Amino acid sequence: MTDAQGHVPLTHARWQRVWRRVPILHRILGANALIIVVGAVGGTLIAVRHGAAHPSSPHYTLIAGFLLAGVAASVLANFLVLRAVLRPLQHLQRAVDAVRAGATGVRVQRDGLWDEQLEHLADTFDGMVAALEEQTERLRRLPGQILRAQEEERRRIARELHDEAAQALTSLLVRLRLLEQTDEPAQVRARVRELRALTARALDDVRRIAVELRPSVLDDLGLAAALAAHADALNASGEMRVTVTAGVEGRLPPEVELALYRVAQEALTNARRHGKATVAHVHLRRGPGEVRLEVADDGVGFDPARMGRARGQTTPPAARNGSTGLGLAGMAERIALVGGRLEIRSAPGAGTTVAATVPLPTGAPGARDRG
Repeated sequence: MTDAQGHVPLTHARWQRVWRRVPILHRILGANALIIVVGAVGGTLIAVRHGAAHPSSPHYTLIAGFLLAGVAASVLANFLVLRAVLRPLQHLQRAVDAVRAGATGVRVQRDGLWDEQLEHLADTFDGMVAALEEQTERLRRLPGQILRAQEEERRRIARELHDEAAQALTSLLVRLRLLEQTDEPAQVRARVRELRALTARALDDVRRIAVELRPSVLDDLGLAAALAAHADALNASGEMRVTVTAGVEGRLPPEVELALYRVAQEALTNARRHGKATVAHVHLRRGPGEVRLEVADDGVGFDPARMGRARGQTTPPAARNGSTGLGLAGMAERIALVGGRLEIRSAPGAGTTVAATVPLPTGAPGARDRG
């Protein structure tokens, strides 16, 4: 935008942008240089005129006046400049004091007298405060996440016990009553064989639930071995073929191993029960400072755009109504508890991929790749 003569006017906003580019030190030096130049030029002109008008009179009074005026002007100019350039630091100090006092949503107040260095400092402070607020909010949500994960786990255990162990025990009671009413030896032997088979099946169910609650191989041999054992159990059932690729040597932190095992366990359960998958691949690898688990299946998939979200992750209806145990929302919360993130990729007819990435603390087991 130009004026009538074609020049760009120095508007207030433009002046502020120019002023921000001038460092504080240069502003102070410029103000003092201006005082010196004005004082030297003005003093010289006045001295010349006074000398020409009064050639015979001493000039001590005039020199003293110049000296006092120069000192006063210098002090006043430095006061005004320093007050202006230090005002942003006062805003920053007030923001720091507010954060120290426990205030939330604090940001550094800005005005037109900031320079680029102070702008960068204020941006850094605001970013730190925002990160602190986000971390505080995560810590505030943490007890609720733990409680929800525990409740979902309890519901899953209760459902497993009701659907399998309880039904098997009920069948045992019915057959025992039938056995009481049987007098024929052949029928008694047949009933006993049925009871023996039901008892063995109930025992297998209880053992399986115990293994799912806390597989001993996870404690004894680690995550890779636990995933392989779980895949073998699923392959033996004939319902789904599962392959495991583990590129992790040694042990990971126990809480990381448990969280990733639960994610793989739930993802495979969802693929078998709800995704109608026949093949699933489990891939475990460790990168610099992190470990990543992926479970991909060839099931029916789902449309993420039509599903709810749990901590930014897609959650199908089955996860929301609890039919998938922990569900995707519960898996996301489990991974969040160890500082990781969960990604869900799926499409109707294209299967589902569940990917969990967890950072490894420096110095923790498995934090560095072994060469």
